[in-house]
Amino acid sequence: MRVLLAASQCDKGDVAGNLGKHLRILGEAAAGGCELAVFPEMSLTGSVDPAVHPEHLIGLDDPAVTALATATGTATGASDLAVCFGVAESTPDGPCITQVVAAAGGVLGVQRKRHLGEGEESFVPATASEVFELAGVRFAVAICAESGFDGPFDAAASDGARLVLFPAAPGLYGRRTDDASWQAGLSWWESCGLEDARRQASRLGLWIAAAGQSGSTVDEDFPGLAALVDPSGRVVVRLPDWREATLTVEIPL
Repeated sequence: MRVLLAASQCDKGDVAGNLGKHLRILGEAAAGGCELAVFPEMSLTGSVDPAVHPEHLIGLDDPAVTALATATGTATGASDLAVCFGVAESTPDGPCITQVVAAAGGVLGVQRKRHLGEGEESFVPATASEVFELAGVRFAVAICAESGFDGPFDAAASDGARLVLFPAAPGLYGRRTDDASWQAGLSWWESCGLEDARRQASRLGLWIAAAGQSGSTVDEDFPGLAALVDPSGRVVVRLPDWREATLTVEIPL
């Protein structure tokens, strides 16, 4: 499976701007023969806090969600391309952190975050674990702080998933002002999120594909990083630093 992993900057509340970036990257993925494009946690809405900006939450019926799903359809010439992207979602039960999986012009399903991280107390944790299938490959999604919990990965493996997508948006404490401070933020994420992914991969024999938010937003910075971890826990390939970029990987599934 050929997969594009996007370490992208996702401005908070700028759904239109983020949508434009998603569509450009989807075009890049389609041109590169990818079957799947993976975006970070809350990539479409940005990493918003519903307690501060409830107006930045969107539903699955939002036109931007529809536009991204439609972009995977035959009208775009990319009918074999699926996408996994993130939203801060408005649901009847409260705000959720949600990854949407779309293909063939429509939404296949969603994985809502089950284990919330620090600073995400305004969101509602989910309970269900989902598995998706694309071109005969079963895969699941574990979102950011969930890498530190075995449950999402155990559920994926028990349901026959061979690949876990790992979208993330780990906010950094303090603003980044130079290369040294950006490197420090990246090193922190490598030591926890990436190390968690390596442990889960080797523990269960899973492939794990990571894509994280990158760069500065209005009030928070993110360390980027896209990487592919093999079932032995080895990092096969990754982006070299914290900067916004895409990474295309081949996963032998």
